[in-house]
Amino acid sequence: MSAPVSALALLLALSGAACARSDASGAATAPALPAAGASHAATGQLPRLIFFMNPNGPPCQMQDQILQGMASSLQGRAEVVYYRTTDGNDLQRFQQYGVRSLPLLVVTDASGRELRRATPGIQSPPQVMSLLAP
Repeated sequence: MSAPVSALALLLALSGAACARSDASGAATAPALPAAGASHAATGQLPRLIFFMNPNGPPCQMQDQILQGMASSLQGRAEVVYYRTTDGNDLQRFQQYGVRSLPLLVVTDASGRELRRATPGIQSPPQVMSLLAP
């Protein structure tokens, strides 16, 4: 792994450590995540709504719940793609898009060219839909 990716991995791991969710026993718990097949699928000509997340961080978990609740509204408007700090294969994408804060939503065209980016933080359903507006 190259030094920049290692530094990014460390930064993202440290940022997530402070906001890990725990159960009653104090053990960290992982949130329910989308099906593995939906994670990086981007097959059509729809724009992509990329969600950069730390699955253990409460703000990212809240954004995930919002996106899950919007699934029917997003269908046919954008392909939702998740990149997670806990997946070593995803860390290159964090660097590629210059991700420094989470949660972050980025809209790209089908080829991956960035079109728009939300301010880092939790986006409401109306904010997500306005991000996808042409």
